[in-house]
Amino acid sequence: MMKKFQLFQIAMVAMVLLGIFGCSKQQERYEDPPWLGGSTIETLEKKGDYTIFLKLMEQANYKIPIEKQLFTLFVPNDASFKTYFQKNGIPSVESLTKDQSVQLFTLHVLRNPRSKFQLIYEYLYNELQGPDGEYAALFFRKPTLSTSIPYQETVKYYPPQKGKTLLMYTGDKLVPLFSKDYFEDFFGAVDGSDYKFMYPGSTWAGNMNWGNAAITESEVRTSNGFVYFIDQVIPPQKSIEEYLKDNQDKYGLYYDILQRFAVYGNTMVDENRRVLYRKSYDLVSNIAEEQGAFTGNEARMKDMFTAYIPSDQVLQEYLNRKIFKSYPTLDSVPKVTLFYILQTQLSRSVGLPSKITKSYFNSFGDPTPISMSDIKSAQMCSNGVFYEMNRVLEPNVFTTVPGNLFFEAKYSTFLYALNQSNLLGGLSNPNEHVTLFAPTNEQIEKYNIRYNSIKAAIEYKGADNLWKNMNLLDLIIFVQDHIYNGRLEDLSGEGYVEMSSKNYIRYSKGEIQACENLRIRDKVTIAETIPNDRNGILYNINNVIKSKYLMGKWLLNDREVSKFKDLLVKVGMLDTRLKDPNTRDSIPNLKFLAEADYWTGLIPTNDAMLKAEAAGEIPTQTEELKKFLLYHFVRRNVIFDDGLKSGEFSSNMIDEVTPTGVKYATLKFTNVLHNLSIEDRKGNVIKVDHSKANILVRKGVVHKISSVLKY
Repeated sequence: MMKKFQLFQIAMVAMVLLGIFGCSKQQERYEDPPWLGGSTIETLEKKGDYTIFLKLMEQANYKIPIEKQLFTLFVPNDASFKTYFQKNGIPSVESLTKDQSVQLFTLHVLRNPRSKFQLIYEYLYNELQGPDGEYAALFFRKPTLSTSIPYQETVKYYPPQKGKTLLMYTGDKLVPLFSKDYFEDFFGAVDGSDYKFMYPGSTWAGNMNWGNAAITESEVRTSNGFVYFIDQVIPPQKSIEEYLKDNQDKYGLYYDILQRFAVYGNTMVDENRRVLYRKSYDLVSNIAEEQGAFTGNEARMKDMFTAYIPSDQVLQEYLNRKIFKSYPTLDSVPKVTLFYILQTQLSRSVGLPSKITKSYFNSFGDPTPISMSDIKSAQMCSNGVFYEMNRVLEPNVFTTVPGNLFFEAKYSTFLYALNQSNLLGGLSNPNEHVTLFAPTNEQIEKYNIRYNSIKAAIEYKGADNLWKNMNLLDLIIFVQDHIYNGRLEDLSGEGYVEMSSKNYIRYSKGEIQACENLRIRDKVTIAETIPNDRNGILYNINNVIKSKYLMGKWLLNDREVSKFKDLLVKVGMLDTRLKDPNTRDSIPNLKFLAEADYWTGLIPTNDAMLKAEAAGEIPTQTEELKKFLLYHFVRRNVIFDDGLKSGEFSSNMIDEVTPTGVKYATLKFTNVLHNLSIEDRKGNVIKVDHSKANILVRKGVVHKISSVLKY
């Protein structure tokens, strides 16, 4: 056996040596096939009309890499360069600096050789895309090594560098390869009309264009790559950010608003020891990002921005009509209003004219009709399409119920609260009717809530008398207390309605009160009614709807029910000492209320408790006492004496535990307007005195009753 193994090893070594020497001998005999031609540079020299491109290559120090490595070149002829130089006031190729030469040349180069098929269908997600693939020709943007030459910028608003002049750098530019296949796969216009609109003055080759240039001869194979001949020079590419910066005579107003969201970071030190900064934008789409709306290898090649930017005149007219009636300057306008104005003009996908005029959804998912008459001009930038607009695009949030708040200074705090609670989106759906009650800044601050513009935060002042960031859950409940899901048109009668917070308000003859309003005896009245044809009603109100009144707090405050309260404390169901750790507000905790969102408390008065004690009806054992107490709370239902809800409802006392779940002891309600009666398990019927009914608390309602409930 050992001998056979040794023979096997000898045979393997021989095969490896044969393979090595055999490969070496084959390499010596290898010759380029006759159809391949010479190198890329030899091919261009032989054609004779590409001397300027070759000179540009040399000035950019790319001649040796092009000779020794594999590339794809997009090459304009000498006449194209002369036209480009004349148009841009450039005397000759020799007058370009080293940086200018590199910037220009690298827009005409792709690393690695690419056939026509490989250009159109990228190798991504570990496979070569193809006509029948999921993504097909959608990866149309090609990364180059071109960047903007570092330029100076004076910071206008960003606090850490405000007023400083910084040296800026950009990421690598991408050039779009628009093909007939792309327009087919992206459902655009294959006749070239989309392309010619985005590239005014360019020619559609009918099959494939590199940036602004038509490819006149494609897939010329050389020994070290591919050459594509094009009819124009690809000029230095500006991002949408750079285009706006350089055209402030037309778009300076939009650009000025945008700078309030600018951030300067990602520093680097160049070979000359200069510190360079990279610009980006916070909250709004980062149109300074060369990769586009989505970063990463695949995403950046598939998507780019579209900017629908109104001219200064158009935007100024809009601001005069909407903003400056209430706000004296842009600096005084809420940042959330400015955000929506800016972001609605920015999209994260290519806006082909043939598509957006049929159907277009803005950044917030709102359907927005656009016609060709709305677009004055077009410009392709390195990270997206730039359209100059004859109108300002508006988001749904401006034209639905909350819209008026964006433009009225006295409601800015409530607007910020809506935004920071992430509830604005739900108010702007045209298919969902809402009723919104909006208190003024002054009224909200009287309630110890304010907006801190320096911290950009909603603050609350609690029992410690200090202003601190408001707890997010408290903020959400505060806002939801002012939202009714539906159209609440008639408040002239009397009744109770559930707000979005799941707390209830009482309305009577046009006046509104939540539980805390009732406790402190203040009323909310409507100062102005603003119907909205799209999705509901906005009520401007003269007070805050206040619901910070817990059932536990009511039990502590109402002396008429102190005996029942004392028993809750005795068995550990009511914690009277609990305080908010942030604000030090007292928050007596009726612990089991966390189990459900809706509760009805049926609380015996002290007289009722004395009668029950005398009759021996109050248990003395702890567990039985707990059951007795829990039987006086109805879980998951809020029942008023409004004549609406009748029937059997579960109390919070567990009757039995079965394999199928927990069963709760029930109570039977007979509900006639202002005449509510309750029947317990013993068959006793207790009538609720209307004058002692309907005490609103957070999470529900309480009725004081004249007899204990028996189970």
